[in-house]
Amino acid sequence: MKALSLCFMLLLSFSSYATTEVTATVSQNPVAVGQAFTLEIVANDTLSSNEFDPSVLLRQKFVVGSTSTARQHTSINGQSSTQTRWTTTLLVREEGNYLIPSFNIGGENTQPIHLKAKKIEAIEPSKDQVRMEVSLDSAEVYLGQPVTFTAKIWVANSLDQANIFAPNMLDAKVEKLGDDKQDLEIVDGKRYRTLTRQWLITPEKAGEYEVRGPRLSGLANDINHRARPIDIAAQTLALTVKAPPANFPGQWLPSHDLLLNEEIQPLQSDYQQGQAFTRIINLTIAGITEQQLPEIDIDYGPNFRVYPEPYQDRTIVKDGIVFAQRSLNVALIPVTTGELSLPGWSLPWWDLSSDKLAKAEIKARQIKVVPAPENQALNLNNPMPPTNATVASSDTGSSWLTWLFGFAWLITLAALIWFIRQSKLRPQGPNLAPQQEIQQNSDYWQQFAAACKQGASHQAEQALTNWVNQQQATGQWRSLLKKITAANWANAPQQLDLNEFYQACLAYKRETEQTTQREQLSLSSLNP
Repeated sequence: MKALSLCFMLLLSFSSYATTEVTATVSQNPVAVGQAFTLEIVANDTLSSNEFDPSVLLRQKFVVGSTSTARQHTSINGQSSTQTRWTTTLLVREEGNYLIPSFNIGGENTQPIHLKAKKIEAIEPSKDQVRMEVSLDSAEVYLGQPVTFTAKIWVANSLDQANIFAPNMLDAKVEKLGDDKQDLEIVDGKRYRTLTRQWLITPEKAGEYEVRGPRLSGLANDINHRARPIDIAAQTLALTVKAPPANFPGQWLPSHDLLLNEEIQPLQSDYQQGQAFTRIINLTIAGITEQQLPEIDIDYGPNFRVYPEPYQDRTIVKDGIVFAQRSLNVALIPVTTGELSLPGWSLPWWDLSSDKLAKAEIKARQIKVVPAPENQALNLNNPMPPTNATVASSDTGSSWLTWLFGFAWLITLAALIWFIRQSKLRPQGPNLAPQQEIQQNSDYWQQFAAACKQGASHQAEQALTNWVNQQQATGQWRSLLKKITAANWANAPQQLDLNEFYQACLAYKRETEQTTQREQLSLSSLNP
């Protein structure tokens, strides 16, 4: 009897698994050639998203878009139900008869679907439902001058699975500009959701061009909540690209405004020979991209040791205008004394506001360099410190030192054995370093400075390594560390002036400590 009951329960269990139902439906039939429609498969069970493989539709000559999976669990009056839903966007390019085959989902097969595709004129949705307007911020630009293309979309009800394809233009680079802006607007008493997207188009050749507008596709729901595929193509706009003036000097650089300035850190009335300082050159140009930023190349001559850092470039979008910024930090160490000149630098550019040649300039600056203190001058000329050890000239003195060191070694060995025995007897606890040792280990920068002053390159390398690891420093610090490591351990040892190396590190340390104090370069003076 128990066996019969068990068999009955197993039959009930199997019957419950057999109740899984799977259905497949399409959003429309027949379908229009070139217009998207959706295939929806629903199973009344919780299944893995991998149960449905839409790739088999490719063999049936369908264009297969994205597939989304959704799961739902409901409970009504104590009756629970679960559901797994797959939704795939499909499209056909030619008219004719098509077959959506049967899919095996969770052990159950869907019914195949026969489709008919017809060529019909694309039906634009009414402007009361979905519309798109496009514009260029200028119809005439110079070669290399970016132009902003703006598309604004109005949606009355809802738009699902929306795709916006970027505009395109021959001989130009097109890239998305900033983030989309979404808003709500009321037009003629009707409420719309709006989306504004912008692209930056940079022409690479002169001539007359057409900018083909973006395309919008998706599923638009009407007032009765019926989803219909839409495909909207924006209008084509004309753009004239002018060639640069033939007499323009240097690299072609068109802009509405440009700002060039410099900073000296620290700014002092005079500097010592061998004392490093930093010159920072900031360049901000309106209406160009980072790729168009010019090189900042200045020859400082034999009076300075020059340690430039990599450019710091970035792009800012403010009030719909693109600004490209470049900052160059150069550590300078004067090697001669007297009145020295920091060279100036000028940059020609084309002012689009006045349509004429302009020039930005940093003027030359005179600085006074005084001789270094006498002890530092000695270090410059003789970086290796004199040894304090004195070699005895007599055999008697040498023998006495040998016995002394031997006796000290025996005492040290005995103390070590005693310490090991005592540590085994004591209970184990946390390893706490003395306060003095902690303070010494945390003062790695002073150790590095002292080692450089004494000409001890290996000690300087170890101290700098400890300091860099302690600060978790990256970037230029790692490059400086590699420099002293290469000098110490290369197959052919390199000569490294530790005093100059320390001054370069000190200048960079001061500069990084003051970065938080330097405010972001103000753009208000650019009058965008």
